[in-house]
Amino acid sequence: MRTQTQRDKVLSWLRTHGTLTVRDAVTELNIMSAPKRIEELRKMGYPIRMDWVTTESGTRYGVYRLEEVC
Repeated sequence: MRTQTQRDKVLSWLRTHGTLTVRDAVTELNIMSAPKRIEELRKMGYPIRMDWVTTESGTRYGVYRLEEVC
């Protein structure tokens, strides 16, 4: 049985939860470089987009989402 890679964890999280933030990756998946894992998944052909969210206090952060393929 092979060990689940960080890419596997990110992809599973996106499929289960719908979105992923860098904070989610660090706190829930123990992945310190989520953008790199996302980049790798995109190169593998997964359609992942990133949207910017701005909080009421003005803080901006990216939210990754796996787009549905028709």
